[in-house]
Amino acid sequence: MSDQKCFSPIRGRAMRATKLDRCGRPETGDNVAIETDAFVEITMTARVTEGETITVTKANGKQCVNDKGVSTWDGWTVNIQFCGVNPYLFTMLTGMPVVLDAEGVAVGFKAIDNANLDANAAALEVWNDIPGDTCSVEGAEGTWAYSLLPFLKGGVLADRTINNGAVDFTIQNMETKPGSGWGVGPYNVTLDTLGNPGPLLAGQAIGLNDHELLMVVNVAPPEDGGCVTLASGPPATGATAGTPATITPVDSYPPETLALLQAGTVIASPLTAWTAGQYLVLGDDSEAHWDGDSWEAGRA
Repeated sequence: MSDQKCFSPIRGRAMRATKLDRCGRPETGDNVAIETDAFVEITMTARVTEGETITVTKANGKQCVNDKGVSTWDGWTVNIQFCGVNPYLFTMLTGMPVVLDAEGVAVGFKAIDNANLDANAAALEVWNDIPGDTCSVEGAEGTWAYSLLPFLKGGVLADRTINNGAVDFTIQNMETKPGSGWGVGPYNVTLDTLGNPGPLLAGQAIGLNDHELLMVVNVAPPEDGGCVTLASGPPATGATAGTPATITPVDSYPPETLALLQAGTVIASPLTAWTAGQYLVLGDDSEAHWDGDSWEAGRA
């Protein structure tokens, strides 16, 4: 029997929503990722297509055929109840436009008709506590259950009641979709083979048919960090040796981590081993170099 880790998630610790483009890839720029613990409940309801039942009844009233087709699981329908209003988060999930004050600060949103729900997409990550688990893995910051819904669309505002009490804000009817371009993602969420925080491992990467990833992780969830900026511009495709190296094309950004560099398609120049002291600066401020065969940590 192969090794496995069983776990029992409890209470929601944190969530992060990331704005996606039409192909399900994380967008870059300001306010495209929201980290928060200001939610009350996330419900996930299975969408199931029932298999067709075929019946044939004989002349004597007895059945001669009674066969039910196989049902199919088509993904999740997701509702989120919040305990406050985060304007950019609501805009990301519903397509409703934000409202700015005189200083350009988002102070609310507008509810409009005919919002293009198909053009609005987000990924949702959620962390849960795991009771009684220890930091037995080298480099562990703790142990959490991590759930990723990589491609959500269709969020709409739910009913709201205003009375002598707290006002509930709920976004409902978001549906998971196939065709995600998330890949290993832009964030450090799990430990790599060296025990360092990194993105999803190659075997964990999101494929085109994936609606959810649920697993144990040992990298701490984000704090209530509000809006997050992801690097803008195109991803780098080349790196010319130097101290530091120069990346191409102009105004591109390097891979965030060594794992992403090694899993990506950045071409080193020259293709021979870089000379002593040459290095490439990665998005997390770590350094890497080309040894003639592969990207390795640190300076040459």
